[in-house]
Amino acid sequence: MFSTSPIAAIHQVLQHVRIAAQANAGIFRKNEAATRAALIDPVLRALGWNTANVQMVEPEKTLGNELRIDYLLNDPLGYPWVVVEAKCLDSSLDKYGYVGKILGYALTLNVRTVCITDGITWHLHTHLHHGKSEPVVFSLLENDLLPAANELIRWLDAAQCGHGIQAFQADAAGASPPEGKPAPPVLPKPVAKHPLKPKKQLTETADFTDITQLRLPMSQKPKLLRLPNGTVKPISAWKGILVEVCRLVLETSTQLLIPFPDKAGKKTFLFTAQKPLKRSSTLASYKNLPVFIHTNYSAPDCITNALYAAQQLPPSHRKTSLAVSF
Repeated sequence: MFSTSPIAAIHQVLQHVRIAAQANAGIFRKNEAATRAALIDPVLRALGWNTANVQMVEPEKTLGNELRIDYLLNDPLGYPWVVVEAKCLDSSLDKYGYVGKILGYALTLNVRTVCITDGITWHLHTHLHHGKSEPVVFSLLENDLLPAANELIRWLDAAQCGHGIQAFQADAAGASPPEGKPAPPVLPKPVAKHPLKPKKQLTETADFTDITQLRLPMSQKPKLLRLPNGTVKPISAWKGILVEVCRLVLETSTQLLIPFPDKAGKKTFLFTAQKPLKRSSTLASYKNLPVFIHTNYSAPDCITNALYAAQQLPPSHRKTSLAVSF
């Protein structure tokens, strides 16, 4: 029995997207959300990205407290892999200042590719760390969609960073093949694109300070965070302390009430199910539902709320103090 070729499967999705764009162009030219839902999300899903999994596809990612990108595609280890920015149909995708800002922030994330698309025209900025600036450009309005399918698989296929491969390896290693059929090959483990030092080495080489002992304001920004469960996370701002602690709380606590109150007194809630309209926030999830972490705080208030949130951790995740390294 033959399976569908990956290129043939993508090709079919691109055909449907092209037809949908032509039939509803008036809507897509005015409505970015509709463009994303009908023209961009189907392509991402066909490439192996689960758009309902916020850890795999993080929507509305805020960068630098001023730029909000539409999709951040993460690898299986949680590292940023591709940035995808969506625009309404027939929008200009090459405004220099706007593109330069996205590419600048993408470099700080160490992503592989930046994609800017209106659902029909795709600009893929690749090899960012090699100084390449000319994008790969293609349109789904071309008669031959095979080049577009090839470029999308080449740069945006989720398997490129390991999604789906590790699960296959586990099945292949633990299960016997059906009688009369050869065992599937065991593929080599994908190498993380952005490897960090092992957590043990980070802990041994870094000089951590308990955050309750810090005297703010400080001229330096923290670079590493040691969470109460002993995990070490790289951070680049004081907001990172709050976000990482809150993510750990949302992952491990089972009795949280959402919305969750704010301790610093600046807002009504720290976690909400609805995205705040005017203040910055970071998208996370709790019990498979989206939750927004409010992040518009000063450094002292970030620490206050991080300590308050950490009190919600189960005892098994309170092995050490919350600490930072500079």
